[in-house]
Parts: sequence; C-alpha cells; structure tokens
Amino acid sequence: MAVFTKLTKEEITAHLAKYDLGELVAFEEILAGIDNSNFILHTKKGNFSGKFILTIFEKRIEAQDLPFFINFKLHLVEKNIPVPAAIASLQGETLVDLKNKKSAIVTFLSGGEAKNIEANHCFEVGKILAKMHLAALDFQGVRQNDLGVKNWRNLFNKFQHLLDSYQLGLKEEILQNLDFLESSWRFDLPASAAHLDLFPDNVFFDEKNQACGAIDFYFAANDLLIYDFAIAVVAWCDLEEKFLAIFNGYEEIKKFGENEKDFLKIALVGACMRFLLTRLHDMFFTPKDSFVKIKDPQEYLHKLRFFKANL
Repeated sequence: MAVFTKLTKEEITAHLAKYDLGELVAFEEILAGIDNSNFILHTKKGNFSGKFILTIFEKRIEAQDLPFFINFKLHLVEKNIPVPAAIASLQGETLVDLKNKKSAIVTFLSGGEAKNIEANHCFEVGKILAKMHLAALDFQGVRQNDLGVKNWRNLFNKFQHLLDSYQLGLKEEILQNLDFLESSWRFDLPASAAHLDLFPDNVFFDEKNQACGAIDFYFAANDLLIYDFAIAVVAWCDLEEKFLAIFNGYEEIKKFGENEKDFLKIALVGACMRFLLTRLHDMFFTPKDSFVKIKDPQEYLHKLRFFKANL
C-alpha cells in the first residue's frame, strides 16, 4: 500500500490555485490506497477551514470511465446520499490534469470504518445500499460491468494455466461453477448503476454506529441490484444473524421483488466467483516488489463452496 505519485507542498499549492478552495495549510498522504494516489488536503479561506481528498488516478482505471464514476457520485449527492462529491475547478472541470494524470478533488466524509462488524453495522449497510439503489434508478450514465458474469471466463482464461501449480483440482472446480453461473444467470431483473464493491473499508460509521458515508466507487457499473446486494452480503456477513440484519436493513428502505429473492442464492455464488477470480488474478500478476497487499483467494473459494452447497 502506498502513494504512487508523490507530490510536494509546492506542487499541491500550484494545483489548488486552479480551484476556489483557499490556501493549502497542510496535507497528508493516505497510505491505505491500493489503486490510486490519495491525499488529505487541509485548506483555509478567510475564516473557513476546509478538508478535502485529492485523488490521482493511476493505471488501473481507464480514463474514459472516470466521467461515469464522477457523475454517478454527483447524482447520489443530489439525492442526499452521503458520498464524496467532486469539486469543479475554476474552469468548471471535475477532472483536472496533474503530473500527466487525471485527478479530482472531492469532499471529505467524516466517520470511520467498523472495527468489529456486528449485526447493527450490517443493518446500516443494508439501509445505505437500498438508498443508493433507489437514488440510482434515474441516473442516465451507463458503464458496462467489466467484472460481471459475461467477463468472468475471459478473466479466468488469463491464469487458468497457472492453477494446477497453485492448487490441484481448482481449475476444474472453477470451470464447473462458471458453467453453472453462465447457464443460471438472469438478465431480466431490476438493474441500474451500482457500487459493486461495498466492502467494510468502503462504509463509514459515526459515533452512534450509524452509516454516514460510502466511498470508493471505482468498480461502479450497471448491473443487477440483487447482485450488488449479494456482494455486500459476502463482504459483511459471516453469520445468519448478520445476513438477516443486512436483509432487513435493505427492506426497511426498499423491498426486493419475489424474483430477486428467488435469484439471491445464485447471485451469492456469483459474488464469490467474482472475488475469487480477481484475487487469483492479482495473486498471479501483481509484481513481487509491489506495495499492494495481496488478498487470499481461499477466503472466497470457501465462501463459494458454502453458498453453492446451500442452493
């Protein structure tokens, strides 16, 4: 984990001159990032002290996808969903060049991650996800999900020749599950722009343990809402109590259709497959000298087996 593009105070000061946010007082690198370079900016304008996040978009994110991510968050903010909103420069641009890369300055969200995930946290996650889904229904932007069911086999093909040396039998097990998912997936269920990565490090809670913000929309795309919910389930819930909490939290805001509930068990298997494949890909292809911490694929292999056994 690291900041990939380093900035000096002078460089940030020059960049801030493109905005109406005041003068730079101090800045901090956010070392937890794994895809982009992030900085906390402290500014002062008259009697107003500001706090913002500066993000420099690195290689993983395609430049043509950035307007979708930025506009989706702005749309959610307009619907009173607490997510970071991009701030326009003096030229009216939300994406500004910085060191030959695209960058954005967004509002700072207070709160923090859940330290020990309890059922009440899951209930809150269900609520904020349902609010995002309702708010997204009239968003006009479209981005195809390059990590959706139609792309899983292509991703798998990139490393399937390496699997036998990692774990015998895993290639065949994944192939069987891909066949099942591709033949069982439904495309006629409610869909819209969705977060698709609502993990515990992407939700902030206040001092009352109420969800007060969602961040990291850089996997967002158009897909099934029940699949987005399934991703949150496999990320947050390791006990039935937590599943019931996230389900009830969601339904307090937005009811699932019967066809969505019928498909949920398959969507859960699909969510596990998505993260098993991406973790395997990262394990095989992330350079050994990278600062990125590789996450264990076995976690999602075990979860996939559990949900598949309970179909």
